[in-house]
Amino acid sequence: MKHSLSTAQFNVVFSESKSLRVGDLLFKYKKAVDPKLGLIVSRKYGNGVSRNLFKRRCRAQFITLIKNGFTNTLIIIPNRQNIAWAAINTSFNKLVNRLRD
Repeated sequence: MKHSLSTAQFNVVFSESKSLRVGDLLFKYKKAVDPKLGLIVSRKYGNGVSRNLFKRRCRAQFITLIKNGFTNTLIIIPNRQNIAWAAINTSFNKLVNRLRD
């Protein structure tokens, strides 16, 4: 996928990034010229359908951020199961506001 992290990039970002917990999501972020997205969603989150729904929602929100000039690579880890679209959207908006400060 166009905005996915490779394994090597994922390891670098995971080890060298800063963390920020916003709502039900943990964001690991690092400044980058070419923003990418990584997701860690374990089986504890739910069945395959719910995990993939969460990932699709995060990707859609990330693409929206990139179109608005976002310049950080992200790794996203959910803290609980079945996070609603509104909660994901709110968490991303709060992340952007905190990173601008």
